[in-house]
Amino acid sequence: MWEIRGLFGNEYAMEQAIEELKKHKGFAWEVLDRRNLSVRFEKRDHDTEEMVKRALEMYHGFAEYEGPLGEYERKRREEKEKRAQKDEAKRKRGS
Repeated sequence: MWEIRGLFGNEYAMEQAIEELKKHKGFAWEVLDRRNLSVRFEKRDHDTEEMVKRALEMYHGFAEYEGPLGEYERKRREEKEKRAQKDEAKRKRGS
């Protein structure tokens, strides 16, 4: 599966984008939290992806991530682990 994650400045903007997305078919969407939206595709379709990105942009959001489903969480987890290791090393040097 393919995923596009949208990030919005406020809840109202995301609600408006969702209303626009409801007019189209070929994907599923899920609200992740107050300002984040995940749009999922069974298979990649360039035209549908562009329509989703345009809907995000129309309502003052942007595509934060575009890629295979689950890859975003893995990358974020790796970044968090690296940051924690850096902080731990810095704390040890300071002791």
